[in-house]
Amino acid sequence: MEIPNRVPWVNVAVGVLTIISPFVAVPNPYGMKWDLVITGFIIGIVAIVEMATYAKTNRMGYWPLINILAGIWLFISTTWANGNITLVWSNIVLGVLSIVTALVALSYERMHVSHEIQPPTQTHLRT
Repeated sequence: MEIPNRVPWVNVAVGVLTIISPFVAVPNPYGMKWDLVITGFIIGIVAIVEMATYAKTNRMGYWPLINILAGIWLFISTTWANGNITLVWSNIVLGVLSIVTALVALSYERMHVSHEIQPPTQTHLRT
């Protein structure tokens, strides 16, 4: 029985939350708002591409690595939060979620690929 991969759906949710976060945690710098919106779109679109790629080929490739980089960028972008503690913690939590879900997606694929059932080889015994 194959366990479905639901991790990209979690990444879509993380992308949406990243897009929404600067509008909830006000006041924030104008540049920070657009930084989070663009990062959220990247996380969400990469997750959708992962799902499409997985549906066609049963492999995600290395698309989750982009979400790891986006999670790291969320950590780095806390330096522009100008003391907005809500926005700093939001970026930290969303960055951790982005990195963890991307790592789970990569491990899911490795586990799935390594446990594929290989066709039995035919060996003939000569007596």
